[in-house]
Amino acid sequence: MSDESTQFQPTYTLDAVEAQRPLSWMTLRKLLVLLVFMAAVPLMVIELLSSQREQDVELRRARESIDALTDAIAVSNTRLVEGVDQFLLALAASPVIAGNDLQACARYLQRILALQPTYLNFGVIAPDGRLLCEATGHPASFNLGDRGYFQRALEGGGLVVGDYQVGRVTGRPSIAFARPVMTENGVAKGVVYAALDLQALSDNLRAGRAMPGAAVLLVDAGGIVLASSGGDVAHLGRPLADSGLRQAVARRQVGVVVEEKGSGAAVLRAVRPVKAGVGRALYLAVAVPAETVIAPSLRRLHLRLAGILAIALGVAAAVWVGGYRLVVRPVERLITGLRHVEAGDYVQALNRTSSPLRELDELQRSLGSLAMALDAQRFERDQALAALSEREARYRELFKANPQVMFVYEIRSLRFLAVNEAALAFYGYSREEMLDMALQDVEPPGIQAPPQPSPGGAATERNLAVSGPRRHQNKNGDIRLVERIASPTVFEGWPAELMMVTDVTDRLASEARVREGAERLEQRVAERTRELQLSIRELEAFSYSVSHDLRNPLGAVGMFGQMLAAHLGDTADEQARLYLARIEQGVRGMESLIDDLLTLAQVARAQLVMAPVDLTALCREVIEGLRLADPQRKVDVSLEDGLQCTGDAGLLRQMLVNLLGNAWKFTSRTPQARIRIGREPGATGPAAAFFVQDNGAGFDMKFAGRLFLPFERLHGDHDFPGTGIGLATVQRIVARHGGRIWAEAVPEQGATFHVEIGSHLPD
Repeated sequence: MSDESTQFQPTYTLDAVEAQRPLSWMTLRKLLVLLVFMAAVPLMVIELLSSQREQDVELRRARESIDALTDAIAVSNTRLVEGVDQFLLALAASPVIAGNDLQACARYLQRILALQPTYLNFGVIAPDGRLLCEATGHPASFNLGDRGYFQRALEGGGLVVGDYQVGRVTGRPSIAFARPVMTENGVAKGVVYAALDLQALSDNLRAGRAMPGAAVLLVDAGGIVLASSGGDVAHLGRPLADSGLRQAVARRQVGVVVEEKGSGAAVLRAVRPVKAGVGRALYLAVAVPAETVIAPSLRRLHLRLAGILAIALGVAAAVWVGGYRLVVRPVERLITGLRHVEAGDYVQALNRTSSPLRELDELQRSLGSLAMALDAQRFERDQALAALSEREARYRELFKANPQVMFVYEIRSLRFLAVNEAALAFYGYSREEMLDMALQDVEPPGIQAPPQPSPGGAATERNLAVSGPRRHQNKNGDIRLVERIASPTVFEGWPAELMMVTDVTDRLASEARVREGAERLEQRVAERTRELQLSIRELEAFSYSVSHDLRNPLGAVGMFGQMLAAHLGDTADEQARLYLARIEQGVRGMESLIDDLLTLAQVARAQLVMAPVDLTALCREVIEGLRLADPQRKVDVSLEDGLQCTGDAGLLRQMLVNLLGNAWKFTSRTPQARIRIGREPGATGPAAAFFVQDNGAGFDMKFAGRLFLPFERLHGDHDFPGTGIGLATVQRIVARHGGRIWAEAVPEQGATFHVEIGSHLPD
């Protein structure tokens, strides 16, 4: 290559980065607004929890109301049945009923029916089932001997209630109440009955309903609907549609409120008995949808949530305007400076207008230097990748130039089923000619038996049978020694074998060429790998040197700040003291950042001294140091005994300092802070696996990819101060010990860091 082609050309551009990854939709301005809405989320959660408790109270009150409503309506219907019983007793004792004048009986019953609109009919039935007289004046004669209430009334001496029926006389749905008409000798001479109008009974239930949304039903012991507060006549005479009520009536589960939450909506249910004659009972069932009960609470919840959202929108608008002036505009200036770095105008980039935030000023200067270093590294890496790609292309061409003869033949007849182009070229036949041939046609006459694996053949995981050299004959009569590899298969429904035929001479020559090329490629890869490792070491040395060099100007800033404070003394006003405090705070933050950078550089450069290490003892030392540094904290620490590994004790102690320090820090706002260190359950193999778990602030797992990157922080500095270097240092230490580290977390519920030491060879 010429000197011009190897000359360094800057390639660090924002366009190149944007081409490799999509632009994030999140901006600082949006993040500030998002934080406002995140602050409103706890208020909304509190409102939701409060509304849930309110709904529970309303449901409890509704259950009590349903109990009272069910008892009241059940008592009312019991009194109705008792009234019917008294009425039938009076009719049975009436001389007109007991007499033999059927016309007088009919007129008497008609007068009574006119005074009782809730009844459809009154009548007297002879012992043989003939209807003697009734109140409607129907001219036809009827036999009611098959009616259940008639038969039970003759057998017993009390009130009898019938089943749901459509009256033969009235043609309308009703329920019959009956009593026997007794002679002076106590012999039943007939049955007097009253047919109660079920529609009127439903109207009575609907008039007595006191709870909105409640469905009141009167059913018999078989679950047949006799009356409904809904007023729908189509439901009368049918089984209960509500499976919960139907099961409660079938089990005689009276006096119990049932609440089901299955695949449908929750429903409050209650069942009460209504005594209705000898050996019979009716049941009053009440059902109220839970959504009807809690609807007022839900409306109040929606109003409160809308109010919180409106306030959040107002605050977000203010943050949108103010955040741009205080945060977004300085960051945009920093981005402009980075674009100058991309263009190579480093002087212009570092002479930008100062930011109201000191950290952004420091970041602008540091990133300028880092960008130049990364640009040089990118150049070297691209050179290495280009060389690797060139070697890989040559290897592919070498592979394509090594033809492999392949064909498929049917096992029983050895007839060719398919051949490739290499086989056609090798044997000299056309495709049509070879598909009309069999395997024995290309072998000399002396070995026409089906091919068998040779004693020296080998079987692979795919049942490949490798046979020794065979003699194959092409169309010109040339004999070539070949090696065959056969594998059983199915081709278009035929049991077959896939055979690969290789000319031994050509294969050996090709293998030699491939081996030579592979060795050259491996040598080049090793050389480029050493060059990349050298570049990485130079970059780490550069970071270490820069961190050291930053201490002197930073110390000067801190010293002059202290001298200025001493010089001003008591004459300094409040604003001056505030500025001095900000200077001191910035110096401390930058010193912490430099210390972390030095630690990270030392971790990368330090030589490992491998020895057995008692991790449990190291953890106790670190926890004791944390308790001494912060004696006011009460943290419940659980430490498992017997944690052992092999590694560098100093680096492993630094790893535990950072991990346990993070757990200590991020549980500082947790009322009952807990930290747990233990062995990973089910851990096997040579690696030492343990975890560090806390119940602190946690983090969103969608940001887990940024967790171990330098300067990346998932929490604000005002919540949990730090530099963003600690976990990067931990990851570097674990990597140097041939291990790995990953984290699992839930926001506001804590985080768990899993560490494996020695899962592979250390670097």
